Amino acid sequence: MSDIKVIKDQEEKAPTRFINFSTSGRRFEFAFLKADYFKGDTLVIDLLGNHNFLLNHETLHKKGHLEHVFHINEMQADQLRDCLDEFLY
Repeated sequence: MSDIKVIKDQEEKAPTRFINFSTSGRRFEFAFLKADYFKGDTLVIDLLGNHNFLLNHETLHKKGHLEHVFHINEMQADQLRDCLDEFLY
């Protein structure tokens, strides 16, 4: 066995929501995972873009955040923000 030292091993039941939608001709497929481990944030997994990030309503509305994460322009980010705002826990 290798010299792996487990720092933390925690299990918890976490509600997960899968959402598919499109906006301005771009399709999105997300998994939203809400767990105590994330301390109020939701783990958002972009299943098509192979990205994941922690998000809450405050960071969702932070200027430039979605533009950076998804490499999209401001108009596309505003549309995506409107959709994500409905789906966050």
